[in-house]
Amino acid sequence: MVGFSQSNCTTLKGCERKLCELNTKLATAKKAGNQNQIKGIEDAIAQTKKNCTTKTVNKDLDKKVKEKQQKVNERTADLNEAIKNNESKEKIDKKRKKLNEAKADLNKALAEQKTK
Repeated sequence: MVGFSQSNCTTLKGCERKLCELNTKLATAKKAGNQNQIKGIEDAIAQTKKNCTTKTVNKDLDKKVKEKQQKVNERTADLNEAIKNNESKEKIDKKRKKLNEAKADLNKALAEQKTK
């Protein structure tokens, strides 16, 4: 499993997918020789094997979607505030770009949630 790339994990669901993604991170950390990260990921793998159920995975994904939605809401408010205050075009464009990035992150999280 250590040889899996992140993209191969997308065909999996639930706990298998979570373990696949953790194993991918572990392989990357081992390549980088990052001992602290390796230990943390190994602990996460052990916890996942011990405690993972479809319900816990769904809860994690729901939480992730909520966080991404909150970020979109914040970025939208920032952009609207900038427009209302007649800030410079550069500032408005920058805030619009950040909002678009937040929307992309949200869409990615929503897609993950649908495939769970």
